[in-house]
Amino acid sequence: MDFRFTEGQQDLIDAAKAFFDGENTIERMRKTVAGEQVSNLWPQFAQLGLLGIMAPESAGGLEQPLVVMAGIAEAAGYAGVSEPYVEIAGITVPHAKKGELSGPIQRAMLSDLRPYIDASLAESGEVVNSIDPLRNLVKAKDGNDENAESANVHGAILTAAQLIGLSQRMVDMSVVYAKDRHQFGKPIGSFQAVKHQLANVYTQIEFTRPIIHLAAIKGGAAVHNAKVAAIDTAMLASETAIQVHGGMGYTYEVDLHLFMKRAWALCGEWGDRNYHMKRLEDYVLNGDAELGPGQTFN
Repeated sequence: MDFRFTEGQQDLIDAAKAFFDGENTIERMRKTVAGEQVSNLWPQFAQLGLLGIMAPESAGGLEQPLVVMAGIAEAAGYAGVSEPYVEIAGITVPHAKKGELSGPIQRAMLSDLRPYIDASLAESGEVVNSIDPLRNLVKAKDGNDENAESANVHGAILTAAQLIGLSQRMVDMSVVYAKDRHQFGKPIGSFQAVKHQLANVYTQIEFTRPIIHLAAIKGGAAVHNAKVAAIDTAMLASETAIQVHGGMGYTYEVDLHLFMKRAWALCGEWGDRNYHMKRLEDYVLNGDAELGPGQTFN
C-alpha cells in the first residue's frame, strides 16, 4: 500500500502547517490562557480553503480524502491550535447535508464517545473544567447524530493524528531545552541517557504515523489500532519531555505544559485507550479476522 501523498497534497499540508505555526504562536496561546483578546483565525481558515478540505468540489471544497485531513490535523496538533478547526473541517463538514455547505458551519457532531464539546460549537450547556487550559468545554447533549458511527471513525483518526503532532512538538521542545540546559559543564543533550530517551520517542512517532494513515485509508480495526498507538506515543512523549525538563515541564512557567495537557485531553476524546482496546479484543477473539504478518497491510 502506497502511503505517499501526491505533490499537490503535500503542498497543501505544508501550507496549512506554515499557517498554523505562524499564526498560533506561544504568545497567542499564553494570551488565550490569560483570557486576553487574540486574533480570530476563522476568517483565515475560510479564506485559505482549510474548512473545505473534505467538502465536495460541487460545494466549493477540495474533496480530499481523510488521510490528507489527517496530515493537516497532525500539523494543527503540532501548533497547538485551540480552535475546533479539526472538528469542523474533518468531522462536521464531511457529514453535513448538502444544503448546509452553502454557508459557514459551526456545530459539533453528537456522539457518546465525545461527551464534551467546544463551547463555541454549542448554543448552551453545562460548563466543565478541562485539563487543557486552552479550551472552553461544555457537556454535550445526550444522544447521537445519525452519522455518529462514521463521525466516531473520523474523530478517532483525527485525534490520533493530532496526538502525533503534539508528540513531535514535545520532542522538538525537549531537544531545544537539552541543548541549552547545562550540567557538569556540558549540555544535558550530550548525555546518552537523555539522547536515548528522545530517540525512543522519535522512533515511536515514526512508527505510529503510518498506522494512522493506514486507518484513514482502510478503516475497520485499523482505526482502533491507530488510536491506541497514538495514545501510547503521546504518553511516552509527555513523560519523556517532563524528565528532560527536569520535572519542570508540568509547571505553568514552561511552555511545554500547553502541549502536554492538550495531549492528555485528546487521549480520552473519541474513545479512550480502554474503549479501543476492547474493540480490538472483540475483533480478534470474536470476529472472523484474518491474522498474521501477511495480513497487516491487506
